Amino acid sequence: MDGEPSRRCVGDDWLAEAKRTLRGREPADLATRTRDGIEVRTLYTHSAARPAALLRAAPATVGAAPRWDVRQSHTVTADPDEVDEARQAIAEDLANGVTSVELQVPDGLDADALTALLGGALSGVDPAAAPLALAPHGGIAAAQALVAFAEQNGAPPAPGSSLGLDPLGESASTGQPCDLASAAAWAAQQQSRVVADSGAAGEGLRFFAVDALRYSDAGASEAQVLGWATATGVACLRALVDQGATVDQAAGMIGFRLPATADQFMTVAALRAARVLWARVVTASGGSKASARQYQHAVTAAHMYSRWDRWVNLLRGSGAALAAAVAGADALTVLPFDQAAPSAGAEAALGRRLARNTQTLMLEESHLAWTADPAGGSFYVESLTEQLASAGWRVLQDVEASGGIEAAIAEGALAKSAERSWLARLEALRNREERLTGVSDFTWAAEPAPPDAAASPSRDDGDDRGRALPLRRLAGPFEELRDAARRYQLAHGRRPAAWVAALGSAAQSSPRSAWAQNLLGAGGVEPRLADGLDSPIAAAADFAESGLRVAVITGSDDSYRLRGAATAAALRDAGAVSVALVCDADTPEDLIAGIAAAGDVEIWRDGIDVAAALRSLHRILAVS
Repeated sequence: MDGEPSRRCVGDDWLAEAKRTLRGREPADLATRTRDGIEVRTLYTHSAARPAALLRAAPATVGAAPRWDVRQSHTVTADPDEVDEARQAIAEDLANGVTSVELQVPDGLDADALTALLGGALSGVDPAAAPLALAPHGGIAAAQALVAFAEQNGAPPAPGSSLGLDPLGESASTGQPCDLASAAAWAAQQQSRVVADSGAAGEGLRFFAVDALRYSDAGASEAQVLGWATATGVACLRALVDQGATVDQAAGMIGFRLPATADQFMTVAALRAARVLWARVVTASGGSKASARQYQHAVTAAHMYSRWDRWVNLLRGSGAALAAAVAGADALTVLPFDQAAPSAGAEAALGRRLARNTQTLMLEESHLAWTADPAGGSFYVESLTEQLASAGWRVLQDVEASGGIEAAIAEGALAKSAERSWLARLEALRNREERLTGVSDFTWAAEPAPPDAAASPSRDDGDDRGRALPLRRLAGPFEELRDAARRYQLAHGRRPAAWVAALGSAAQSSPRSAWAQNLLGAGGVEPRLADGLDSPIAAAADFAESGLRVAVITGSDDSYRLRGAATAAALRDAGAVSVALVCDADTPEDLIAGIAAAGDVEIWRDGIDVAAALRSLHRILAVS
């Protein structure tokens, strides 16, 4: 051929194929928006408007021994037997791949009692070799205890250790008053003592842990989490500077505890955006670029863990861990798969083992830590990072303009904003726009019940009722239904059930029959399928023989035209207290109206409030 062949962009080829596959719809119709209004497009291509985040959001470069800190979480109580169990579990973790430990200690004990408690749980642990972190807390007693424990062992805490001070976050969670000034005064004094004693700056020891998981677990959007976490960091920075620390010193005393969720790309972008925001704050305050690097401890978010079908949590935790690793987190905690319904004995040990092995596989076999910022250069991730950083910065500006994070917490504005965001997300969960595998979708009918499933009343927020920022688990609305069904099963010796009529051939009815069975399973209701029904008389006879009270009609629109109205009427005559018809969004409204009028039929299709429909079904079936 004469001349050069015409050159086509790969994106053009993709768009052409996508249009052919979509059969008249445009690829742009597939775009979605996040809870913060950020558009997620179907295709991102090279353009002149490359995101600025590409040049500023990369994590620190990889060192000679590339790995993140594998951090396991342990709870220590005042019970001597449980202290011994914690000691054994910590020793087992450290011997099998865990490199640091996070400790949740009881409230209400003084520093001396907590020092003794830590001494028992950490017996044999060298604080200079393994970083130790305290779960975020409000007072200084626990921080004093960890410092005392380290001093008793003759060495300062290892780099990466954290004293966990988070008075603002604790106030936001509990609604109790905050004393940030006292915490900052103690931290600055302690830092000065470390410098005087060792001639060093106590490098690697964080006094404050800004716990953004409190905001995320309460239902806040990604931009809110970023903005509020940064605002909390700003307040801590100011408090430390007021106590005489330089900006560089103060920034080095603050670490961030950030959520990692099963939304992998969102997590990658959010962690990168958090780094952008903090760097901007520190440098704008006069700090150096080195001190502006944010220390990130990523934790798989508790709100995404389910009590029912707990094994699916392994997938959620693995996806979240992968995202945090790709984003360049300094430390990573994967919560055990049974986090929402804790096991005891051997199964509890299994949860910890799988949690640490998730990270070991990523480090030792996938070598994820060998690449600095593996998501860098992806225009999708860069665009999402940039937009999240911008949205988070606007949230930060709004907080600062209204008096700062302390005022937002004290006045209840932060809690109210988190609740509004949660209610919007709750609607998407209830109508299954946001689907939860094993909970609202693809439930396992033969699944063993979690340990507390028969408790009454069921709860969706653990022990956090009455807190200003409660733990709002995504699975809660459906797990309440599953718990009620479990109580019914224990009381009656059988599961609550509904009869599903599949009109016509399997090819005609199976898509909607599967949809109906899936929906019923989300409420713990057993579907009794009667397929191949070819007449209203046969349907009525089969239903009457079943002895059930609720009927669900499925089939194609053609089947509905032939016998839908007659079947609904026959089922009512046969004693059905409730009849539901499964439809699609494009099922003609006149067809639906005709069938509904014949048998007072409830319409089930994508977009309905599934949780409400199942609650109504429970009432009819006398499921409490």
